Amino acid sequence: MFYIPVFYTHITFGGIALLTGWSQFSKRLRDRNLSLHRMLGKIYVGSVILSSTAGLFIAFFSSGGIMSALGFSSLALLWLLTILKAYTSILKKDIKQHENWMIRNYALAFAAVTLRIYLPFSQAVLHADFLTSYRIISWLCWVPNILIAQMIINRRSNFPAYVPKAS
Repeated sequence: MFYIPVFYTHITFGGIALLTGWSQFSKRLRDRNLSLHRMLGKIYVGSVILSSTAGLFIAFFSSGGIMSALGFSSLALLWLLTILKAYTSILKKDIKQHENWMIRNYALAFAAVTLRIYLPFSQAVLHADFLTSYRIISWLCWVPNILIAQMIINRRSNFPAYVPKAS
């Protein structure tokens, strides 16, 4: 009974997060319109909180049993945790940590895209069984993303934090 509205909450707000999140990495946007950056950031944070919470609920109903449920629930929990860390970092005016947590968070958000690339590829090219693929991809859609995000963060550690111009 609750599954369908929760599912639509997950995909609707996940889509909003994907659409608003990429713009947050634009230095040009932050420099030219910091208030727009902040407004889009608040929309992104709210969308991630709603989508990740809904995602945690629906993870337990995913095809593929416990393996898929663990993969997707881990993703949902990390997505929620990283947005909370990003938000609390910016409240403390710790811009470098805010940026790092947002990189991790958007990498997790992007799992929606990587899942939709890997799943058809696994079936069309690899001719793998759907349930086997789904169990693997419930982890594969986000673990490499977070590892790549951490590599980006490690590479950026040699550079100073972005400090927005006064508006």
